[in-house]
Amino acid sequence: MTDIELLSQRARQKAARAEAGFYDRPSPNSIRESIDHTLLFPAPVAEEISVLCEEAVRFGFASVCVPMTSLPEAVRILTGTGVRVGTVAGFPLGASPLSIKASEIRWAIEHGADEIDTVINIPAARESNRQMIREELFALREAAQGKTLKVILEMPLLNDTQIITTLRLAEQAGVDYVKTCTGFAGSVTYYHVALLRTAASATMKIKASAGIRTYAAAEILMGLGADRLGTSSATKFLEPLSS
Repeated sequence: MTDIELLSQRARQKAARAEAGFYDRPSPNSIRESIDHTLLFPAPVAEEISVLCEEAVRFGFASVCVPMTSLPEAVRILTGTGVRVGTVAGFPLGASPLSIKASEIRWAIEHGADEIDTVINIPAARESNRQMIREELFALREAAQGKTLKVILEMPLLNDTQIITTLRLAEQAGVDYVKTCTGFAGSVTYYHVALLRTAASATMKIKASAGIRTYAAAEILMGLGADRLGTSSATKFLEPLSS
């Protein structure tokens, strides 16, 4: 059995045990504080961004994640609140040339972004083109200028070897988080998070995203090792806990 096959086997066992109820349950507060409150549909208007930001403050979420055109408004509203402001680059396909992704990141930082979620070069990951992946990750890390950088692996499109290869290159580049997926190619699974946590170093953080619609799912994903949860449904499944 290869190292990757062994990691995959361990991750499947962890995911199955968690789904059966065997995991360390995070507190409701730790779930709240892990949420990236997300609004990434194509045409949010100012009122919708305002509501998103108000909810993030009221619930004590970690951040909001908004399209780049909405970033200045979110920064204006959330400055001084303690809620971080994130945006996306090369989203959702990861198909922009590297120079354009890097320019998007620099623009976002110039306009107040605390965090950037960016999609990797997915064809390069599918081909396990280590040189191209490494070049991109190091360039994006430099463009982020020390701000929090989350690299989206788009795991539904990759096999375990491609995922772990890209994960290890992200660690070498000093990426802050690896993120499961955008939601455009499929939703996060418990196995996705279990595999990342099993294969990653202790210092690499994990963001689970796409299709997190219930408190039970959020709880299991955090129990498996997710540090952040990207979702647009958090107020729906956390509101009952506040009443």
